[in-house]
Amino acid sequence: MNLRHLVPSGVFSTATARANGISGALLRSLVAAGSCHPLHRGWYSLERPTSDRHRHLLRVTALLEEYDGQVMASHGSAVALLGLPDEEVDWGTVHLMWRSPDAQFRAFSRVHIHELIEHPLLRHGTTAVDPALAALQVGLRSQLAMLVVADHCLHRGLTTVQALRAAAGGLSGQRGVTRARAALPWCDGRHESPGETLTALTLRRLGYAVTPQHHIERVEHPGRHYVADFVIDGTNVLVEFDGKTKYDPDSNPDAARANFKEKLREDELRRLGYRVVRLTRADLARPALVRARVEAALRDSRLDAG
Repeated sequence: MNLRHLVPSGVFSTATARANGISGALLRSLVAAGSCHPLHRGWYSLERPTSDRHRHLLRVTALLEEYDGQVMASHGSAVALLGLPDEEVDWGTVHLMWRSPDAQFRAFSRVHIHELIEHPLLRHGTTAVDPALAALQVGLRSQLAMLVVADHCLHRGLTTVQALRAAAGGLSGQRGVTRARAALPWCDGRHESPGETLTALTLRRLGYAVTPQHHIERVEHPGRHYVADFVIDGTNVLVEFDGKTKYDPDSNPDAARANFKEKLREDELRRLGYRVVRLTRADLARPALVRARVEAALRDSRLDAG
């Protein structure tokens, strides 16, 4: 049975199914056959969820239809709905926010509906809260989650530092807000990817002061420059985050060319007196390893200068 013409959003309720002549028995057989998939009490999806985030997004879509304009997605649910990058986001609970200032908090069946937070700098959308508020809300559980969302939005002009501060003020008194507010000075739109945000946080926690997007004039090519992800302040040590895709021949047909260009770049940087520390996501999960590599580069840099 083709249900696509009945449910353009891809999700539907048992009431919609019944109204279109689909009995409970038939619906159960469609589920058993893999033609639709349970999401939430009384709601189904035509798509098979491909990940925890995807399942969460489908559940959010269903609940927005169920509440029909009374709520909007918040917290990690807004991150999913707005297509923002995520790290350390809990996909187990759908978070919504009432549009009415009089509605009270509700919690049931892995769904939390929060009281409305308003501020002139927070411009909530039709289906999701302002990105600044979503960033601070995920920050109640994880500083990294907040920084990844905030840096992405700042980099793309989707929010401002002032809006992030307003969001923190709106969450005053909530558990975790002190930790989230403490990370506000670290939000930086110069970070171009979640990997760079994670690198900056790791280096900061290790006690290093760094500047992102460090420009280096190229002596061998006057008028041109390189941009390093980070420089350790006051030194000639650069830190670069290496994402897997760029240099992986299995996922990037130009990986060999990229590797060769990177070698030429690093050779020239070395001739300019710089030392380069290259880090992957796996490396960042081992802070002691990161410290050892940075300290080795700092020692080599001092020997170069001496």
